[in-house]
Amino acid sequence: MPLPLSELLIAQRQTRDLITSLPAALVPADLAAAYQVQTETVAALGPVGSWKVQPYPDGGEPMASPIPRSVVFANGAEIDLDSPARLLVEAEIAVTLSADLPGIAGGYDIATLRAAIGTAHLALEILASRFADPKQLPALVGIADLQSNGAVVVGPAVPFADLAELASQVMDLRVDGASIGRVSEGPSTERTLRSLTWLANHAAARGLPLKAGDTVITGARIGALPLDGKALAIEAPGFAPVTATIG
Repeated sequence: MPLPLSELLIAQRQTRDLITSLPAALVPADLAAAYQVQTETVAALGPVGSWKVQPYPDGGEPMASPIPRSVVFANGAEIDLDSPARLLVEAEIAVTLSADLPGIAGGYDIATLRAAIGTAHLALEILASRFADPKQLPALVGIADLQSNGAVVVGPAVPFADLAELASQVMDLRVDGASIGRVSEGPSTERTLRSLTWLANHAAARGLPLKAGDTVITGARIGALPLDGKALAIEAPGFAPVTATIG
């Protein structure tokens, strides 16, 4: 039987009414419980089509979340989120896998993971919390809420092997033609691969192993920033731009 918080979050996606209060008893007791809510939520929403994972932190492990295939969009998509939430936007780099990663004894290493990546992409992530005031809630609630994911837009593919070092990747996030954020550096290729390797082992342990064709967004390089506009784009040397329109 799903946890009460899972049931609440699943119901919210049907009513679209933001959750204004959360009983303390529904707050996940620990990270394992938050991940259980994620797993139960995506089980109700349909197959996993993507994952999100943080850049590998200096201490501890990254946070991750599966993302339902139904909210993963191709470049140029027109998206109607049908959400009253205050939307935020992030600019990210994504990778698409070319091989299944079902889990192996001893776990995957970086070399194996690198070989399983087919292509890289620019990606937009739209954040749309299911809660009216997510900043007032414990962090574990946001993790349980699929890390507030609302949608992902994946840009055109480039071979991962052709990418320059990601630590010096320039990126510009634009809304309605105006730049709202620009960076000239970010997580390195090695740090990104460490997170992806951890994710492959983590996902397999949860019974949701990464598969060929899955796209993984690798953490915000710009944002999260308030989304005040309709036409979104990311431009970055070495990549084709990614665009989307919010309905």
